[in-house]
Amino acid sequence: QLLDLINYVDGINLDFGATPVITNPHTLKIKEIELRAMSVGVKLLRSKVRHLGTEENLKILSRIFKYLEDKIDMVFGKRVTDIVVNNGEIKGVTIEDGTTINAKHVVLAVGREGSDWLTNIFLKHNIKMSQNQVDIGVRVECSNLIMEEINSNLYEGKFLYKTSVGNTVRTFCSNPGGHVVVENYDGVVNVNGHSYNDSKLCSENTNFALLVSHHFDEPFNKPNEYAHKVSSLANQLSCGSVIVQRFGDILLDRRSTRKRIDEGFVKPTLKEAVPGDLALVLPYKTMKSIVEMIKVLDHITPGIATEHTLLYGVEAKYYSAHPEIDNKLEVQGIKNLFVGGDGAGLTRGLAQAGACGVYIARNIIEKKD
Repeated sequence: QLLDLINYVDGINLDFGATPVITNPHTLKIKEIELRAMSVGVKLLRSKVRHLGTEENLKILSRIFKYLEDKIDMVFGKRVTDIVVNNGEIKGVTIEDGTTINAKHVVLAVGREGSDWLTNIFLKHNIKMSQNQVDIGVRVECSNLIMEEINSNLYEGKFLYKTSVGNTVRTFCSNPGGHVVVENYDGVVNVNGHSYNDSKLCSENTNFALLVSHHFDEPFNKPNEYAHKVSSLANQLSCGSVIVQRFGDILLDRRSTRKRIDEGFVKPTLKEAVPGDLALVLPYKTMKSIVEMIKVLDHITPGIATEHTLLYGVEAKYYSAHPEIDNKLEVQGIKNLFVGGDGAGLTRGLAQAGACGVYIARNIIEKKD
C-alpha cells in the first residue's frame, strides 16, 4: 500500500513536468557496491531516485498551484496560533488576528520547521506524546570524481552503519554537483545541501549529510532542544554562521584555518562557512561516530576519507513528538484531527510525506462517505 501511494505521488510529479529519468536500483554495478558495503558492515538501502532539481521542483509546485487555485481556497501569510476543539472533536483553527476558520476536518502537516509548534499544540490540548529522537551530524563535501560511481548508478547512496559506540549513522540527501547551503531554524543556522537539474548550475563537488541518531531515555524528553543547543554553539563559534573543517584536520585534532581550507583540493561551495573545530561543538560520541563512518565509507567510495574532504556543521533533523494516532493517522482524543509528514515525525522525505498526505485525504473522504 505504501509503494502504491508513493507511485501515485510520483505520477503527479510526472504529470506536472518532472523528469522521466529514474535510477534502477537492481543493476549488477549496484550489486557490486552493495557487496563492498556489506563487507565492512554497512547496509545499502536500494531505492529508485527521480531527481527533480531545486529549480525544477519550484516549477512543478508552481504548476500544481496554478491547477489548484480555482478549485480550492488557499490562504498564505497567516500564522495559525491554535486549534479549536469542542467535546473532543476538531472544529477549526485560530489564526494570529483571532479569526477562527471553521472546519469539519483539520490536517496538521507543518514540516520539520513546525515540529516545536506542533508539540506545543499537543501539550496545550493534553494529547499524549512520545519523543526520544533527534538526528545530529554534518554535511560532507568532496569531489564529484570520488562519488562518480555512486552518483551515476544510484544518484543518492543511502547507507546505514552501526558504530563501535552504539550509534546508528546514515547518509542522507546526497547532491551530486550540488551546493552546500544554510537554513534558518527558529533562530538557529543549520547547514543543508541542494542541487540543480541544469548542469550549467552544477558545481564540481558532491555533498551529503552524515546524521547520527540520538535516542534519549526518561526523564529527558526534549531532543529537539538538545540539537538546538548544539547548533547554537556552532553559530556562536562562527559568529552567526556554520563551521567548516577539513577531515585531515579532524584526524590531527586541530582546527581548520582559512589557509588550510584554501590549500585543500576541495573548494567549499558555501563561501560564508567559517573554518573552525567541530570537536568543540559536537558531542564526543557523535564526532567519533562520524569519523568512524567516513573511514568505513572509504572502502565503498575510495578517497572519501582523504584529508581534503570537508565537513560542515551542524546539520540537524528535528522531529515532532509522536502523538497517539490510529492507523488512519487520526489523533487519539480529538476526532477528525489528523497529522502527517516529517513535522509529525512520521516520514523522512518528500515522497513519503506526499504519500502520507494522500493517505490522510483518502481516509477523510472515506469517513465522509
